[in-house]
Amino acid sequence: MKKLIENDEADVKMIGAVVGILVTLIIAVLVFYNIAGSIDTTSIDAGLTGTPAANATDATLDQSATFFSVAPIIAIVIVAVVILGYVSRI
Repeated sequence: MKKLIENDEADVKMIGAVVGILVTLIIAVLVFYNIAGSIDTTSIDAGLTGTPAANATDATLDQSATFFSVAPIIAIVIVAVVILGYVSRI
């Protein structure tokens, strides 16, 4: 039982997973907003009635804004779980 408690291999893997998740989240935000900001909806909508491409882009941006406003809460919860897991072992 003592071997299991003093085994720090799981801690390293858990911290690596948390860092991986947070870096992936940051990269996702950067990539999404760089792509979304470069979409030219005026030439797409030129031959269409109304502005369906602009509407679709706005809807996508609204939904992504909702997700990316919740994403920091996900990151905080993950870090809190790691901290609580570490503290409970002490």
